Amino acid sequence: MVDINKLSSGDYWKHLGMTLEWEADTVVVKMAKLEETTQVYGNIHGGALAGLVDSAIAVAINRQLPENYGAFTVEMKINYLRPAKGELVARGKVIQKGKKIIVGQGEAFDQDGKMVAYGTATFMVIPPEG
Repeated sequence: MVDINKLSSGDYWKHLGMTLEWEADTVVVKMAKLEETTQVYGNIHGGALAGLVDSAIAVAINRQLPENYGAFTVEMKINYLRPAKGELVARGKVIQKGKKIIVGQGEAFDQDGKMVAYGTATFMVIPPEG
């Protein structure tokens, strides 16, 4: 299995104020509201929100890989449902797992529990070098 703590402790996660938690078999990624992630109207920027959903899916996928394997996003589709304000929570899970391609889905919710975005992503599995 991939070291999920390493995956979720990088500079990107720190920059977006994201932290990792678990709910049963579902990955939960929280993102604090930071001034750097808001746009001119005070809402969370769509790019930051997409990054949150992508990160939740990425952890869900990577935790199912064998040791020394990795995966990266090759395609992502996101639907924004309403303006996102405050702390956000995203949940990610695997929908379809193949040998080389894995599809996941993620949902993001605001602090009131309302869904603000929904996305699907396709990841390519990378075997260990050598």
